[in-house]
Amino acid sequence: MTQLRTGSSTDTGKTRKRNEDAYLVELSEKIKKLAVADGMGGHQGGHVASRLALEIIDGFKIEEETFKADMEKAIYQANEKVMARAKADSDLEGMGTTVTFLGINGNRGLVAHVGDSRLYLFRDGNLQRITRDHSLVEEMVRQGKLTSEEAEKHPQRNVLLQALGVEKNIEIEFYDLSLCTGDLFLLCTDGLTGLVSEEEIQNELKGNEDLQELADRLVKLANDRGGHDNITVVLCAYDG
Repeated sequence: MTQLRTGSSTDTGKTRKRNEDAYLVELSEKIKKLAVADGMGGHQGGHVASRLALEIIDGFKIEEETFKADMEKAIYQANEKVMARAKADSDLEGMGTTVTFLGINGNRGLVAHVGDSRLYLFRDGNLQRITRDHSLVEEMVRQGKLTSEEAEKHPQRNVLLQALGVEKNIEIEFYDLSLCTGDLFLLCTDGLTGLVSEEEIQNELKGNEDLQELADRLVKLANDRGGHDNITVVLCAYDG
C-alpha cells in the first residue's frame, strides 16, 4: 500500500484582492491525485477557471491499467469545460488556468502539465525542477536569447504560451517518474517561485518532517518578500 504524507497551503498574498489559485489533494482512491492551478482572465474568471479545472480532474475516474490515457483525458475534459463555461458567461470571457497534476500509481508517478505552475522533486537533499514552464521567457531561455537569471526578472515573465480554457488544442507535457522512498514532491504556483529562489526552497525542504508546517512556512516566506501574487504550495512525501 502506498504510504504518503502531505501538507498544503494557499494564500491570496498581499496585493491581490482574490485568490485565483486552487489545489487538489485526493488520496482516497488507488490513483492518488495532487494538483495546483493558477487561474487568470475575465472579470472573475481566474477564480472560476482554476477551481473548475480541478473539480473535473478530481471527479475523473483514473484506472491503474489506463493511467496515462486517463490523466490525459481528464486534462482535455477540463480544458473543454473551462472553454464552455467562458463561452456561456460574458463575464468569464478570456479566462484560463495553468494545471500541474501529479498522479501516483504505486511507486510510479506521472505528471501532466500545462502552463507555468511547477513540480519539483526533492531527493537525497537536492531539489530538481521536473516541469518546464510553458512561457515566453522559458522559450527564450531554450533558444539561448536569455539566461535563467535574466528570465526571472524579465517584464514578460508571466506571458504564457498555453493554458487550459484558452484554445481547443493544447499540448500536455508528461513526465514519468519512478518513486524512491524518501522522495518529496513540491507543486506550486509562481507566487512562490517568483519570490523565493530554488536554493532557498531546497534549504527549507531539508527539514521535512512536518509537511503542513513546511507548506505554511514557504507561503509565509513568499509573503514576507512582498506577496505580490497568490501563493499555493502542495507537498507530498513518498514513504514507500
